[in-house]
Amino acid sequence: MAQIKRFGFGLQALIVLALTSEQRSSAEIAEEIRCEPTALRKILAQLAEAGIVEVKQGRAGGYQLTRKPGEITLSEIYNALHEEEPLWNQMLDTTGNHLFGKKVNESFQKIMTDIIVQVDHVLGTYTIADLLE
Repeated sequence: MAQIKRFGFGLQALIVLALTSEQRSSAEIAEEIRCEPTALRKILAQLAEAGIVEVKQGRAGGYQLTRKPGEITLSEIYNALHEEEPLWNQMLDTTGNHLFGKKVNESFQKIMTDIIVQVDHVLGTYTIADLLE
């Protein structure tokens, strides 16, 4: 599953959890957001590993947020679900190992660093609480 798709489903799952103080099973969340349950469990596992959700096993188990929705930034979620290198990094594949290619590569790397910083900055200004409004 593409990283942006995981991010979208992850955000939706967290919105579902933010709307209730009760634990929700992965099956309930998957049904509500129309996501394949196995894929959602992988997303929820990554969010649990990052400390964004907690999971309780067993019949009465489920998922819930570890903090208030206003304390969880979209940047934190994106970074928790980020596994692949950004698409724009493929720009580097177009540069060669010659003088001109090396100079262009340096410029491309600066641009990619700026993009990453800006994405992180923008996502850092939003929280799950903002998505509830």
